[in-house]
Amino acid sequence: MLDRKIDISDLTTPLMVASGLLWLAVLVLGLTGYWFVGLLVSAFLFHPWFIIGASSRQEIPVKLLVYPLGVWTVLQLGAFGLAEYFSGSYAGGSAGLITGMHPSFAAVYWLYWIGGFMTVALTFGLYYRRYYLPEGRWDEFIEEVEEAKAAQADEGDVVEDAPTPGEAPDGEVTS
Repeated sequence: MLDRKIDISDLTTPLMVASGLLWLAVLVLGLTGYWFVGLLVSAFLFHPWFIIGASSRQEIPVKLLVYPLGVWTVLQLGAFGLAEYFSGSYAGGSAGLITGMHPSFAAVYWLYWIGGFMTVALTFGLYYRRYYLPEGRWDEFIEEVEEAKAAQADEGDVVEDAPTPGEAPDGEVTS
């Protein structure tokens, strides 16, 4: 089940619209006093961009929706839920500190910031080669670029490589 891929070729526009609607919902909820619900909705703002950005050839592996996206979302929702709980529990009183922080902020720090950072960082190590840039994909990309250049040259368009930094347009090296 986790090894299959989802075709998102028809979902790019709906995902971008969903992103805008999520931003609008967060804004309206916050401005109307429902800041906590808006905070929970904000945990889903990254989803459309992640799905589009992590896809390769208009497909995204289900594994990437479970980890890191699912885990990251659970960490965010947990952090925000605990922050709300502890801020209400200790309202008007003094709370014991957790790693030198108020419990509501400690939940956000450890789950949202540290947990989220570790989730994203581990993702690059675990999945980068397989899903983001699998073996041979870079070579295929270079071939596509060369084919596009050849097609432009066949049509009579002039195709020139851009000068590299430190090189003048005529090929002379500058210092």
